[in-house]
Amino acid sequence: MGLITMEGACDLHIHTSPDIFERIADDVRTAEACRDAGMKAIVFKCHADTTMTRAWHTERQVPGIRVFGGIVLNLNVGGINPAAVDVALKLGAVEVWMPSYHSLAHYKATGKMGGYGHQGADATTNYPVKPITILDGNGELIPEIWPILELVKQHDAILGTSHLGSEEGLKLIRAAREVGCRKVVLTHPFFAPPSCTIEQIKEAVELGAFCEFCSGNALSPIPAPIPLELYKEAVDACGSENFIISSDTGHPRKTMAPETSRMFAQSLTYKGVKQADVERMLKDNYHKLLEID
Repeated sequence: MGLITMEGACDLHIHTSPDIFERIADDVRTAEACRDAGMKAIVFKCHADTTMTRAWHTERQVPGIRVFGGIVLNLNVGGINPAAVDVALKLGAVEVWMPSYHSLAHYKATGKMGGYGHQGADATTNYPVKPITILDGNGELIPEIWPILELVKQHDAILGTSHLGSEEGLKLIRAAREVGCRKVVLTHPFFAPPSCTIEQIKEAVELGAFCEFCSGNALSPIPAPIPLELYKEAVDACGSENFIISSDTGHPRKTMAPETSRMFAQSLTYKGVKQADVERMLKDNYHKLLEID
């Protein structure tokens, strides 16, 4: 069993300041820490803001690492809004995430709209808002989803399920594959939401989706740690070819992105995941999602 390093690793899921939530570091400091750890590329995610222009400026201040951003389809950008997606992709967004803290599944899991309950900010405290679902009353995808999928395909961008429920996410993945989107990611499957089962992860992978293991979800005691055995079970069931390791860090209760992912990756090897599989998920599989060569 060898020592895992972050040399050549990537990360699809880092939260930075400025944000409505307290973050451990800003864009530049985060990029510097990732570069200094030997990482190749990172992607900023923000529930309340688009990050592609922030990434553009950060990359020019921090040479030696690729920095990318995207858009989360919360109410801040009009929800499931093709116009917002169109502009974001033209400005260089590499990932379009479905709603996070404004999704119906998030509301059902946390009881919060625009927040979590365990970190002190709420984006929607003084006026009523309706949680977002991508399904209509008959359980079918709403019409606005289809032009978004076409835009993602046109730009060869990544589509992330974010905080959709597990069944919502699988319906989105099926539709994305039907349209011809190449890069689809099932976001933090064991986090709530989506709280996926191993069988649902297998289905997503069989549909050609990548599955994103988020290190911070496993290692942070808040809202609840996720057993490492679940991650090993998923790799054993599906193989490592369609999994990536991200950090989902930036929260003060977690360490900086490189160290969180290094600890998680090393811990997986202690649980019996082969080092070659861990290296593939941390590094090699990102070449299928990001233009980093």
